[in-house]
Amino acid sequence: MSTSPKESAAPLRDHWWSRGRCAVSLDLLRRHLASGEAQRALVLGSGGDALRGELEPLCGELCGFEDEALLDFGKEQQELPYEDESFDLICALDVLGEVEDDAAVISELRRLLSPEGVLLLAVPAHPWLYSDESRGPRRRYTRRSLAKRLSEGELTTERNTYANSLLFALIAPAALAARLVDAPKDQRLPMPKLANELCYQAFAAERFVSRHVDLPLGQTLVAIARRRESTGWLNPARTKKRLIPQLGRVQTACC
Repeated sequence: MSTSPKESAAPLRDHWWSRGRCAVSLDLLRRHLASGEAQRALVLGSGGDALRGELEPLCGELCGFEDEALLDFGKEQQELPYEDESFDLICALDVLGEVEDDAAVISELRRLLSPEGVLLLAVPAHPWLYSDESRGPRRRYTRRSLAKRLSEGELTTERNTYANSLLFALIAPAALAARLVDAPKDQRLPMPKLANELCYQAFAAERFVSRHVDLPLGQTLVAIARRRESTGWLNPARTKKRLIPQLGRVQTACC
């Protein structure tokens, strides 16, 4: 018997990986929203399920859009059904790595973002981890490649940190081993309740560090960006120190 997306949403939302990334992302957001709240917010992608419930108290109006409609964006679909500069907060989790044309999606997100708005992105990291598109995202990013993509889309990156760093030492070898034997590589599989809670606590604890510095390694990337013209002297970009030096140069419609 197959499981519908709605039936499978709850277990995924409660999974340690979804909850942990939500905790880290929300902590960064609260420090970058000018008033700590957003009048109108848009959440894109199934990866935002865990975040939606946490955002409701912070948003006057919360909108969602089905991620399936974004997969071929730029090829078959040119615009999302919203007016220019409609949102002062946009969250796109697990979107850029899945779509056909990530540059087109970034350009569209910029169109929808208000001049002082905040864009939160979460994308899969490290292209060397996975290679089979049928079992994972179409693309993965490094911190440098994500910053470059955002810059090309006329967005200024304020934060660009790796996440799920503490557990990465366990996840990376397991993922590489699974790649060698062509085994499933999704860590978001059901697991015992205690193990699920321990993994969540380890992931969520990173927020106490990532609120101050960009982490140098992890399984995913979380970025905060704004429209380029909104990061002048009236709203200076917040630059954070790295833990290690750089070695190179770098639902439907609204309710």
